[in-house]
Amino acid sequence: MNRRVLLVDDDVNLLESFKRQLRKKAELVTAEGAKAGIEAAARQGPFAVVVSDYNMPGMNGVDMLRVIRHGCPDTVRVLLTGHADLEIAIQAVNEGNIFRLLTKPCPPETIEKVLDDAFRHHDLITAERELLEKTLTGSVAVLCDLISLVKPDVFGRVSRILPFLRGVSKRLSDPRPWETQTAAQLSVVGFITLPDSLIGKVEKGKALTDAEEKQFLSHPAFGARLVAKIPRMESVAAIVAYQEKRFDGLGPPRDEVKGEQIPLGARILKAVVDLDILLANGMQKGEAITKLERRKGVYDPAVVEALAGVINEQARYIMQKVHLHGLEPGMIMAEDLYGQRGTESVLLIAKGREMNETVIEFLLDNSRTIKINQPVAVIQPMP
Repeated sequence: MNRRVLLVDDDVNLLESFKRQLRKKAELVTAEGAKAGIEAAARQGPFAVVVSDYNMPGMNGVDMLRVIRHGCPDTVRVLLTGHADLEIAIQAVNEGNIFRLLTKPCPPETIEKVLDDAFRHHDLITAERELLEKTLTGSVAVLCDLISLVKPDVFGRVSRILPFLRGVSKRLSDPRPWETQTAAQLSVVGFITLPDSLIGKVEKGKALTDAEEKQFLSHPAFGARLVAKIPRMESVAAIVAYQEKRFDGLGPPRDEVKGEQIPLGARILKAVVDLDILLANGMQKGEAITKLERRKGVYDPAVVEALAGVINEQARYIMQKVHLHGLEPGMIMAEDLYGQRGTESVLLIAKGREMNETVIEFLLDNSRTIKINQPVAVIQPMP
């Protein structure tokens, strides 16, 4: 359990006093002033609790806690003030979403009791989030596994982009990486409304007619409506809805949202999907990144920079050939895998598909009735 506490105040003596009082209660980190508090939360977190003074130079405690809340939503926030009044209390609740508001001087037994309550509250928050993430992610994974086995050509994209997407999400300190990954898995749900001929043109990077482009750009809204029907998937649905939105605000949905107002997951998804289209059509990775960089206004520059870093890391992958019984979760198909049923050639797994237990079992079961050429080419990280 997380028992780390960040103490923020511009009074060094008070910080030292708190450290002496609370050193047996929690693992303590102190920061002198609001700016140092924000930096500590970003670089040394996650913290279970942050306790801050209200009256500090440059930025008051409520504004600082609001910033921390944006990047660390699970952290429980406690505010200390020497002149509590109704206006501060209202601001603390409405803007900082404060768990407790305490007045100075605060007796040691009071602050210890508040920390106990805050730890319990943090445990509840994280337990609920972990249950939600595991339940929804597991359900989505099963759904995507089933669909990918039925339409491997379409869902092959999802498997190809996930390694890039995870890497960029990590580099940008995505506060909700599971939402970003889940949205990526569900991003092609709207493709069920599109004809195969149109999907083929998009995947090959061919120019679309005005009518075709209008039809294609309708898929995010359709997919988002379906995803939004799943309880507590509102944020995931928003990422799906904005996956074709340009950084400069052009593209669907037609609204005023642009730049960093666009969900981070959608900004990441836009870049990795377009990169995948370029790579799938034979462009080298370095050249593809350069092409993304030159499309001014289309992508978040920070996302493209992070994506370039991920590609450099993935240069450490190796390719090998293994028999079906040697497949392991995490391996990635290096080429389309076909099976031969009589005179019919059947696409079983698309290039770029990441192996998991379900897919491996599917291949092993089919190998009993369908001829599959072995060994198969896969890539995996170097040990």
